[in-house]
Amino acid sequence: MKKILTLLLFAISLKAYIVKDIEFRGLVHLSQNSAYELLGFEKNSYISPEQINKSIKNLYDRGYFRDISVDYDDSSEKLTYTFEEKRRISRVALKGFLDSDEEKQTEFLEIKKGSLYDEVRVKQIENRILEALNYKGNVDNRVEVTETKLDNGTTQLEFIAREGEEIIIEDLHLIGAESLSHNDIQKSMANREKEGFGWLLGRNSGEMKIKELEIDSARIKEYYMTKGFLDVVVSKPFADIEFNRYTAKVTYKIDEGDVYHVSGTEVEIDTDGIINIDEVMEDFWIERGDRFNIKWFRKDIDILKTAVADKGFAFVNVIPDLERDEKNNLVKIKYKIFVNQKVKIRDVIVADNRLTLDKVVRREVFLAPGDWYNLTDIRDSKMALGRLGYFEKVELVEKKVSETELDLIVIVKEARTGSIQIGGGYSTYLGFTFDAGVSDRNVFGSGIDLGFNLQYSQLSTNYTISVSNPRLFDSLYSGSLSLSHSKFDYGIYEVENNGFAVSIGRRITRHITANLGYSYYKYLYNDVDEEYLDDLESYTKHSIPMSLTFNNTDDYFLPRRGFIISDSVEYAGIAGDAKFIENQLSFNAYKGVEDYIDYDIIFRYKSKLRRMWDTGFIPLNESLHMGGIGSVRGYNPYSFPNRDFEEYQDMKANMSFTHSFEVSLPISSEAKLRWTPFIDYGWLGEDKFDDFHRGGYGIALEWISPMAPIMFVFSRPFNDRAGDEISKFEFTMGRRF
Repeated sequence: MKKILTLLLFAISLKAYIVKDIEFRGLVHLSQNSAYELLGFEKNSYISPEQINKSIKNLYDRGYFRDISVDYDDSSEKLTYTFEEKRRISRVALKGFLDSDEEKQTEFLEIKKGSLYDEVRVKQIENRILEALNYKGNVDNRVEVTETKLDNGTTQLEFIAREGEEIIIEDLHLIGAESLSHNDIQKSMANREKEGFGWLLGRNSGEMKIKELEIDSARIKEYYMTKGFLDVVVSKPFADIEFNRYTAKVTYKIDEGDVYHVSGTEVEIDTDGIINIDEVMEDFWIERGDRFNIKWFRKDIDILKTAVADKGFAFVNVIPDLERDEKNNLVKIKYKIFVNQKVKIRDVIVADNRLTLDKVVRREVFLAPGDWYNLTDIRDSKMALGRLGYFEKVELVEKKVSETELDLIVIVKEARTGSIQIGGGYSTYLGFTFDAGVSDRNVFGSGIDLGFNLQYSQLSTNYTISVSNPRLFDSLYSGSLSLSHSKFDYGIYEVENNGFAVSIGRRITRHITANLGYSYYKYLYNDVDEEYLDDLESYTKHSIPMSLTFNNTDDYFLPRRGFIISDSVEYAGIAGDAKFIENQLSFNAYKGVEDYIDYDIIFRYKSKLRRMWDTGFIPLNESLHMGGIGSVRGYNPYSFPNRDFEEYQDMKANMSFTHSFEVSLPISSEAKLRWTPFIDYGWLGEDKFDDFHRGGYGIALEWISPMAPIMFVFSRPFNDRAGDEISKFEFTMGRRF
């Protein structure tokens, strides 16, 4: 809809007139006094038409008005301004685009409820939506804008995005590509030829992304240069589109050139004594004799830059030069380093944190005002902030203040850390479950974790109240306290547990923490099978748990890189009935490969080794178990040792080892939904590991929902045995993936 704004300019005469009174009509959002000040003249004075025109412009520039008209009454010598104000927006909505993410829709629209209606701004947003639709590669896209004027003087806006037809690439020709596989080249591209059953996950649908066509030329060249083709030339794309069928043929012409190998590497630096060049070069990816690889080449540049920048030289510049020997197809790599001046951090500024206190962010940043610049510290700070789990996104921006100073701006986008949960689920073992809880991992932005949780199923009941502070008084020390009550029916007996645990910890390095605690629990056995009466006496446990943990991952819920290695020891026996020592060693590794293949795959390996030693009395309930999430999926939780087998009725398992391998793949980045094939295997025994050894496999759906991370697990056993308790479905909420 096209509208025209008009200013009715006052031009009744070429001479000035006396104005004894001024009246304003239709003002709502601007006060009478403010309007009067904007006129530029006063009552009881002679006013020219030019002054009137200027006053109208001053008023209109405030942005409140759609139209302004002026009348002059000769008899009363009164000047009257009549305003038609812009309408307020009472509702704004977007349909057909980003429907699964309301928060992103709000960011995309940039119009909030209560703002003034602006035709220009509405048109800009309409074009922005259309451009986003076109970027996806569809044609004949449309955006409709519906305006509804209400009786209260406000306007409701609705943007309706109507996606057009997809263009499918039926043929993709790579003319001149003889040395490398066409399939491998296409894997590096955003646009790919349609494959059979393209609708299946992992197959190419052939959907054209028009905006990516020219970028694909650069991607093809990049791929060739990872294989040593330094002189490769790739043409711009030629797309032959049949709009009546919405299909296309895309062609690239490639002049491959020759493969180059590295004859040597030299590094020059303009200031001696900053770094030991020979030591730094030991970490290089490219060595003499290697086939040239552009990605490794860039990694070596980053190694040099980091080595110098860690000494305080923030504005270091590494200039590479490739010296070709075309006759022998060799290339000599030369790097020239210009260190520039040493730089200090002037200030650390926290931005966009609506809830989280500045100090909570700053204490995870390993640089402070007055410190020398250090690039590794900046990267580690970003990962430390990601591990908190408070933020969806963390960005550290360096703002140059002078040749010797810069400001470090920490920009965060806060995640939902607090939730009220009422829900349920189902597993083949526990049956229907009910969950209710109130929790916040970042109470009032303080970093304190507070929670109350109730879980109920036909076999179990669990109440837990917990509070923890990862940085007591902003120090390197942490503290936690939890109170719990639980009841679980194992079939042959029911155990009830009441107790508490308290611990204190300390951060030793930026990646290593140590914890020491004390716990007291009282266990009561009920409904005990007669065969187990002698083994199942109620008992108390006083224990001291200790742990040492290394964690250099980059995110709390969905890490893409790093390790979590933990060694914990529980000593039970300082008082009470239970007397034993338990040691648990866990190892988790995460590796995302998006930087290598341009696809967000995350490989995960998780393992856990446990061992118990009897120092007086190991209650049957304390012995090790296997099965379920966190152990071997495909079986009921705690179902091994399987006491339905006669030979294992009295077994107390003292050692176990479980591990799993997972491949996490994206389904929808906008919906934060992923799917993860997995395979688990574990061993459990009394005096040896192989009394029980079982495997499981399946698929997990991982969803970072607005409430909390949720995982749905669909599993099957393998190497199972008749009588095993099988579980086909489970789900968790709030756990790290």
